[in-house]
Amino acid sequence: MSQQGIQKLLNAEKEAHKIIAEARNYRSDKLKQAKSDASAEIAKIKVAKESELKQFESQHSGLNEEADKQAEQLVKDELAKIEKIAGEKRGKVVKLLIDAVIKPTPEIHINAAK
Repeated sequence: MSQQGIQKLLNAEKEAHKIIAEARNYRSDKLKQAKSDASAEIAKIKVAKESELKQFESQHSGLNEEADKQAEQLVKDELAKIEKIAGEKRGKVVKLLIDAVIKPTPEIHINAAK
């Protein structure tokens, strides 16, 4: 009878190992399935967010073009002002340069005076 008891224990142990192996395989399969489901969900979200970004860019792209046009116009206006002032003062500047070359005024340098 003890032989039968030992045999039952061995069979029960084999059955327990089999159940544990099946549970591990089941868990492993579920983890793989969860990972594949998660990557599919991530891919869907990524596509949706990229679509939202493209839509946002298309809606707001006109603002950048308008700002660029305004900035370009401001630069053109400033350049026109500078060219006008330069044209008005060109004669004075030329006269100052010629006078500086023709009639130098000797002065002691700031550092030499110390």
